Amino acid sequence: MSTTEYMSYPSCLARQFCILPALLYLGLLFLLLINTGCSANGGQPASSEQIVVSTDNETVRTGDTVVIRATENGSPVNDGRWEVLGGTANGQIDKDGTYHAPAAIPQPNTVTIAYVVGSKSFTNIVQILNAIPVISSASPSVLHGLVNAVIISGDKFVKGATVLVDGQPTATSFIDSSHLSATVAVTVVGGTGVTLSVSNPSPGTSTSAFLELPTSVAPISISPSSLNGGNVALTITGSGFTSDMAVSMDGQILQTIVNSESSMTATGFLAPWRTGTVQVAISSKSTSTPLAEQPIPIAPTAVSFDVAARFLTQAGFGPRPDLVEHIQRIGLDAFITEQQAIAPVAIRSPDMNIARIVNNAVLGTTPLRMRVAWALQSFLVRSGIFIQATNFPFEEKMEADSTGNFRDIMTDVSSDVSMGYFLNLIGNAASRDPSVHPNQNFGRELLQLFTIGPVMLNDDGTVRTGSDGTPIPAYDEDTVLNVSRALTGWVNAPPVDPEFTFYGADYSASLVPNESQHDHGQKQIFDTILPAGQTATEDRTMTLDAIFAHQNLPPFVCRILIQRLVKSDPSPSYVKRVVTIFKDDGRGVRGNMAAVVRAILLDPEARSGDTSPSPSDGFLQEPYLFETFAMSITGFAGADDQPAAVPCILTECIYYPSTVFQFFSPSYVIPGTKINSPEFQLLNDITIINRSQLLWGMITGQQGGFIKPNNSDWLYQNFKTIPALVDALNHLAYHGQMSADEQAFITNYCSGLQTNDPLLPSESAVFLALNSDSYTVSH
Repeated sequence: MSTTEYMSYPSCLARQFCILPALLYLGLLFLLLINTGCSANGGQPASSEQIVVSTDNETVRTGDTVVIRATENGSPVNDGRWEVLGGTANGQIDKDGTYHAPAAIPQPNTVTIAYVVGSKSFTNIVQILNAIPVISSASPSVLHGLVNAVIISGDKFVKGATVLVDGQPTATSFIDSSHLSATVAVTVVGGTGVTLSVSNPSPGTSTSAFLELPTSVAPISISPSSLNGGNVALTITGSGFTSDMAVSMDGQILQTIVNSESSMTATGFLAPWRTGTVQVAISSKSTSTPLAEQPIPIAPTAVSFDVAARFLTQAGFGPRPDLVEHIQRIGLDAFITEQQAIAPVAIRSPDMNIARIVNNAVLGTTPLRMRVAWALQSFLVRSGIFIQATNFPFEEKMEADSTGNFRDIMTDVSSDVSMGYFLNLIGNAASRDPSVHPNQNFGRELLQLFTIGPVMLNDDGTVRTGSDGTPIPAYDEDTVLNVSRALTGWVNAPPVDPEFTFYGADYSASLVPNESQHDHGQKQIFDTILPAGQTATEDRTMTLDAIFAHQNLPPFVCRILIQRLVKSDPSPSYVKRVVTIFKDDGRGVRGNMAAVVRAILLDPEARSGDTSPSPSDGFLQEPYLFETFAMSITGFAGADDQPAAVPCILTECIYYPSTVFQFFSPSYVIPGTKINSPEFQLLNDITIINRSQLLWGMITGQQGGFIKPNNSDWLYQNFKTIPALVDALNHLAYHGQMSADEQAFITNYCSGLQTNDPLLPSESAVFLALNSDSYTVSH
């Protein structure tokens, strides 16, 4: 190695040892700078990870400002810059952090504001809300009509803004941020004015201050000042009426005619069971805007609709709607008085078809008279089975006698041609052979079925028994024989009316005596002695007087009449109260039928079901009533040329009983019970099925002789939805006693029917209601 080389080696080492401390120093300094940072403020260090961006209000309305702050440990920092993410549509922010919200709501309505330091951003979110509107004026400045087109001026209106009239929203159109148009209705007619305000929608729903707007609209007047149920006709006077207006009653639009700017008329229907008040309102047809509303009281009635409907199941042939409303207005007692004052109506038709009687019972003017006549014929039994036209004279006699005296009824029954033939009275002659007795058919039934019954009765209708507990007979065979002898010698009168003359007998004429056939010997009827030598007329008169005076006659007759009109199983006290009237009507008259019928129908026991129904009240609708009740409720008129086809199928061929015992016994007791219910004697598995089938045929027009209902019928015309129809059936057919479960079932089932027949749901509702056990037993 050379000297030069030797000398350079240690020099190199020396240089390396000198550079190393310098490098170490620089590295440590670099690390220190990295760890501590350098402050831009006077050279003091700051950590950007501790900056917080905040504001006192996280929401701001369009066009408003809010101050945004950046702080570190509660102290402000200002070495960064502010940004609004999303561009100018989301607003702007000044260098000092003052944020200016946009004039319109951005989508979405949340804006992110960033504070940027170097490469880092620190953010906060602000929600933009609609501005609070300002209302300054309206044109016109005075409202002159019920409906007014108004321009509202102001500021900060947005799309979707709504004008409020007296706090209620009205139809509004957005013009621009300073103008809205609205339909302003004067809802408080006759007041001093309305208040207007503007409500901007969400987000940030807000409402302006109120603007008072005066009105000059005349107050409306509605006539009549109170309403009755049923058809309603209103006359409305006021001002500002237009063809766009409609009148409603409790929300139901009425048929409205605008006659002039100051007059309207409206017609509709008010459910007659409604009480209290109804709201009559005027509204815009095009916008449904309410304009005016006024409560109108419903006039009080003498009785409720439900009471009147129930009454017609007792005093008529079912709850015919027009009669129900009439009774509702005048009351029960007044209806009885009115009906009893109407003279009997001749019930004749060219072909003497029995359907004329049926139709007159349902549609005629004398339902009470006819119902009492039908009750009388349930035990004063004769038959038109041989000649149909013979029913008419007897029906007319019974209708006339329904307000007469029962003693006169006895004479009419004993002198009727059809009765004479039915029970062998005509030509019943005294025999010259004392061992041969006259025919006892009529005499026996006159006692047993027509007047006093077979056993002795107390005044309350209960049976009198002897010491051995057996019933005491009301008469013996000698009495039957003597009555039969006393009634010999009666024959047909010479024909007068050819319309009722058949085979030489005039069925409209009363029987006349033939003294050569009369037994002129002495007879004894109870305690009455009929002297020998009397005429047939004298003997008959004394015989009927003796029977009429018998103590059994009032309870026997009254109990049957109660059964046929009100309830199958009347209490003894009910019977006794009516018997008291039968024996003396308060004026010393015995047998006054008008007074007896009134007592039956108005007795507390008859009326208790009006407010407190009981399972023991009422009666099963016999087939004839089942038919006529359905006809009355639905408005059908039978047109069948076959006499009483429907009840006949149900084993009650009305006016054609095959025996003198009619169709059921007044003493029939439902098997397995102690309930006296005569009509149940006709009810069995077959007749129950037939009832349903016939009812469906009547309702749908499939049963011969019944017209399919249409929209002119009261029920279908006025109650066009299933819930409304079921409600009507509840009041008309059930007098308000249909159970809630039954109403819900019928409503749900019929509302869910899928059919192309628009009447089927309604027909089904009527059928289900009238086919129910809770209906066919009239409580």
